[in-house]
Amino acid sequence: MLPCPACGGRQVGKIGSDQYYCWNCFVEFDTYNRFYQVAEDGQLVSLDNDV
Repeated sequence: MLPCPACGGRQVGKIGSDQYYCWNCFVEFDTYNRFYQVAEDGQLVSLDNDV
């Protein structure tokens, strides 16, 4: 499994065909290195400007 590109952690799970979730820094990311946070209502909020 690939490491998280945001924190380098290895606790990464695959949640879609090209989407992953890091349990170390609690972000979702894809194979294009776009980062998202899961909002309370389940929507993905882009973090590309923050990370």
